[in-house]
Amino acid sequence: MRWKAHRAFPWLVVAAMGSLSGCGIFETREPQSPSQTSSNYVPPTEPSFVLSNMANSFRDMNTVNYLRSFADSGTAGRSFVFEPTSHARSKYGGVFLNWARESEQRYFENIKSKIPSGSTPTLAFMTVTVLSRQTDMAQYEAMYRLTLPHSLATISTEARGRAQFFLVPDRFGNWVIWRWVDVTESATTFTWSDVKGEFGQ
Repeated sequence: MRWKAHRAFPWLVVAAMGSLSGCGIFETREPQSPSQTSSNYVPPTEPSFVLSNMANSFRDMNTVNYLRSFADSGTAGRSFVFEPTSHARSKYGGVFLNWARESEQRYFENIKSKIPSGSTPTLAFMTVTVLSRQTDMAQYEAMYRLTLPHSLATISTEARGRAQFFLVPDRFGNWVIWRWVDVTESATTFTWSDVKGEFGQ
């Protein structure tokens, strides 16, 4: 029985290809518009995929994919929370008072507007540690380096620090960040919090 099924399979493929050929599947497609942002998004069925998607979002400067990394109360049952470094909290004052998922979108879009054409931001997580992993919650800690080749002379183009990510799966089974704590070892280090403080105003 197995042998017959195996031998029949190529015929099914040929038949399927023949039926699809009349639907235009083999016709030449229009080239992708240069204005369309490339996408390297992977469904985050594992917590670690969220970090990969964040890195790809910066490389592609894809706001939609970047926002997918953060909890939405409608699908995850939690609202996203960001906790900046104490230095950034005092330096940027009210910027972080009501920081939410929409704030992530605003600062990301502001960065995009300051990146010259042909330049590519890079986000690297040098060390990633799994502090906790359960079926309904995970905690990761990562050392990061964010490089932004923007056009503003008064703002550093590189941020470094340590991030703690608290993740939960949403109702679709995709992991999202619901709490993000930014940590620095020195008040003089330009961190991700400083990036958000500068571009989130």
